[in-house]
Amino acid sequence: MELEASLGIGGFGYPAMAAINARKMKFALLRGSFSETGIHEFLRELSVGRGSTATLGGGVMPKINTVEAWDGKDGQVSVAPSLPVEEEYDLSDIDLDEDFGKEEL
Repeated sequence: MELEASLGIGGFGYPAMAAINARKMKFALLRGSFSETGIHEFLRELSVGRGSTATLGGGVMPKINTVEAWDGKDGQVSVAPSLPVEEEYDLSDIDLDEDFGKEEL
């Protein structure tokens, strides 16, 4: 994703928040807590000019791709597209309380 790559926010986990000034070609990343208080403080600091900003790479607004809206369901997890998703195993038949002849000390 070009937008995430240009802001350097892809792959470290979500949620993530960035504020972009398209006129000045600058952006700022929320580095504090992702809470109402943290977001409020982040935006307040930016509005008074105290926030930490960086220049967008290449001086060009990154491409923003259009994607399908999330349907609210969990997606299929896969580390790599070529690897199959592991199936879940039924552990109800396994007796984990067996005594193997060991005594406690």
